[in-house]
Amino acid sequence: MFGFRAMAGAGSVTQQLCGYLRQEIESGALAPGLQLPPTRRAAVDLGIARNIVIEVYEQLTAEGYLNSRAGSGTFVAEGIEARKVMKIDPASSSAPSARVESVPKKPKLIDFDGGLPDLSQFPRRLWSKYVREMTDSAAEDVFSYGNIQGLPALREAIAGYLYRVKGMACSMNQIVITSGTSEGMLLLASTLSARFHTVYAEEPTIGFVGDIFQRLNYNIHPVEVDHQGMQIHRIEPHSPAGLIVLTPSHQYPTGSILSIQRRQMAIALAEKAGHYIIEDDYDSEFRHKGAPVPPLQLLAPNKVIYAGTYSKTLSPALRIGFLIVPPEMIEPVIRTKIELNLTTSGIMQSALARFILDGHFDRHIHKMRAVYKRKRLYIAEQCRSLFGDRVELLGDEAGMHVQLHFKQDVYGPMDWHKIEDFGVRLSAFEDYARLKGCSPGKVVLGYGNLTEGEISEGLRRVQLFTESWRLT
Repeated sequence: MFGFRAMAGAGSVTQQLCGYLRQEIESGALAPGLQLPPTRRAAVDLGIARNIVIEVYEQLTAEGYLNSRAGSGTFVAEGIEARKVMKIDPASSSAPSARVESVPKKPKLIDFDGGLPDLSQFPRRLWSKYVREMTDSAAEDVFSYGNIQGLPALREAIAGYLYRVKGMACSMNQIVITSGTSEGMLLLASTLSARFHTVYAEEPTIGFVGDIFQRLNYNIHPVEVDHQGMQIHRIEPHSPAGLIVLTPSHQYPTGSILSIQRRQMAIALAEKAGHYIIEDDYDSEFRHKGAPVPPLQLLAPNKVIYAGTYSKTLSPALRIGFLIVPPEMIEPVIRTKIELNLTTSGIMQSALARFILDGHFDRHIHKMRAVYKRKRLYIAEQCRSLFGDRVELLGDEAGMHVQLHFKQDVYGPMDWHKIEDFGVRLSAFEDYARLKGCSPGKVVLGYGNLTEGEISEGLRRVQLFTESWRLT
């Protein structure tokens, strides 16, 4: 049939013939109204089974490329606009190109992503064991959509862990499983949209917070952060009741801790003005000096909605987080979750429940705390060696990121978006700020998913970039 010939290794003959005819019709080589050979003759001409030709004709008829007229035959359909189609020879396309090989490769991009844990340390074999066991022996409902609030076994395991490790006494019925912090924020924003219209957000802060609430027509009021966290006193007592979104244990991106004075001020303000506080506790397990900071939720369980995630402690690929909501909010949150049809994999939830109950989560946290502490010490060491007193390392000794402040009297203003030309990706404070121009010279370096060699090379490239600005 026409110029078709099947190629070994290029998919089934049916797929190849379908692709060939589509291309010929789209290019105009097979004109509208042209009658195609009968299936029996086409099969003989091509040396293939007739049922393949029948299947191809039926498929292309369903797609609108062909028309089948009873008693008359099969024709190319009308109304298909001819366009230029680049034909690719499968034999030649699979061959390596000498020209491509001769192009020099750029050095590997070193990404100081503040949101990634050390993925090389994820307990793959242990996790796959639990997933395999759940897949093989769990009840059938684990393959269904499951309990909208989350698997009871996981909620019970989380409640036990929080009480044992953080002193948080909450019922498993207050816990709502989510697919991460961003989904948790979306769920809260949707649930409370009829009640509140204002969000008091840290400035600067992670971008999705403002994006989610703004999309649901909340008014965003940025409140500046300093070395003691959000400046709570900037929220006037007579300001509209709303949601105060905080990362009190380790603010992102500054790395500051919300002081006890400001914690108490935030609680008093919430109780007096009718606010709710959303506590985003994304990495408080990884404090490298002293004990972990107690959750703000302990001070006012009825005024603080606590958001936790396993994206930083284990892996973002799990897509599991959770909310602890005050008792009076449980019913509306669950109702919203049903309406939005937000569910989380039952298999992943089951595996995580076992992982926690068997003590592996505690051991993983203990191991990773040492890993991240070592990396933070290394990055501080390298910064001192490369930049001396021209750079300040700021923020609490915690988590998986540091704040670097390049002194403006030395470097002047720098366009950090151009640093990728030096093989480095990082975030400037301006990337997290709604109020631009307030944090010149400040950047965030995430070190969680980098080796010491990558940290060293990355900082060397940062030095090259900053020195190039000093010389211009």
